[in-house]
Amino acid sequence: MIIAIPFLLHFLPGDLFKPKVNRMSNPDVGLRVLVVLHGDIDRAFLASEFLRADQIVVADGAARVVLEAGGSCDVIVGDCDSLDERGLSDSRAANPEVDVRVFPSAKDVTDGELALRAALDMSPDSIVVVGAFGGCRLDHELANIFLLANADWCDHDIVLTDPRREISLVTKNKDQVRISGSAGDFVTLLPVDGPAIGVRSTGLRYGLEGRDLDVGTSLGVSNELLGDLAILSVEDGRLLVVRERR
Repeated sequence: MIIAIPFLLHFLPGDLFKPKVNRMSNPDVGLRVLVVLHGDIDRAFLASEFLRADQIVVADGAARVVLEAGGSCDVIVGDCDSLDERGLSDSRAANPEVDVRVFPSAKDVTDGELALRAALDMSPDSIVVVGAFGGCRLDHELANIFLLANADWCDHDIVLTDPRREISLVTKNKDQVRISGSAGDFVTLLPVDGPAIGVRSTGLRYGLEGRDLDVGTSLGVSNELLGDLAILSVEDGRLLVVRERR
């Protein structure tokens, strides 16, 4: 087991790791944290997410993408293999209070998981992750998706998104998860860690009235939204929900 102990490039007074909320939180949705990973990112889409975020946590080289999209970082985590000193300097210029946490390259978790954990430490009401898809590493993309199923936070409100799709997780502890979109959007349901028992839905073309979905089958692929909203629940198990825009 490799234990990764962060060392700091920049020292700040006071409680160094205390989350710093410096954006106006929407009281209707609570604290919303935007996590930016270093996958494929549409700059205009990312900029639109800045407007809804109270805190921005980035993984390593994604800090440069945030700056290019006109934003600033509150927390940067990673091993800095894709973020040079110029990128760190520019990030500090954009936000002098940015919290930079550098980890060794030999560690037991990805930079993406570190960023998600940093966001969860803020006790947010919701987390939106951009940059989880694409890039040159399919293994990282799959790992990012399966982070949703981690038992420590699978019941939290976390969504992975880009201009075309959203991926979230339905569990038995989430009462009636709402899937928003447009009529005709594809909705695929994929069980993880075993079967999803008693799946129920409203607002989908092919209704599920207590149906069980097994791992390794395609029964849940390519359902459709009938309108702008579907509601899902499960009696037991965990279910990945992929909404793909038409």
